[in-house]
Amino acid sequence: MSGRRLAMLVAVLAVAGAVAWSALPRPETQTERVDRIASQLRCVVCQGLSVRDSPSETARQMRAVVSQRVGEGRTDRQIFDEFRDAYGDWIILSPPLLGWTGLIWLVPVAALLLGLLLAVRWIRAGPPPPKADPSPADLAMLRERAAREEALD
Repeated sequence: MSGRRLAMLVAVLAVAGAVAWSALPRPETQTERVDRIASQLRCVVCQGLSVRDSPSETARQMRAVVSQRVGEGRTDRQIFDEFRDAYGDWIILSPPLLGWTGLIWLVPVAALLLGLLLAVRWIRAGPPPPKADPSPADLAMLRERAAREEALD
């Protein structure tokens, strides 16, 4: 094996080893956990921002509460439940799939499926049949009616 090939093999193995090493699961730090939980909570004073991304004082206080609860050893579910009890399901940026908030996820999917179903039925039905020309009797009746209405005016 030439020196170039050996160097190339070592480089490929080093990159593969680094990728594999970085992909190994590692325990989440408290700061990372606080950031993850805060990114899933809605800021109560900001429009559409998470507690993690909001610069407001209220969001800072909420992050402090999350940090305190994480330090106390509470589970994510306990922390979310505490905020949900105080503010309702609205406080969670991604509403749960169960309960009334599940309609938020279900209605658009149902509307899309209904639209697809209607489109398929319309395509399968083909073009509408051509309209038949009116019969001579129908034309005579329409002429008489038009003449009567003109006579009334």
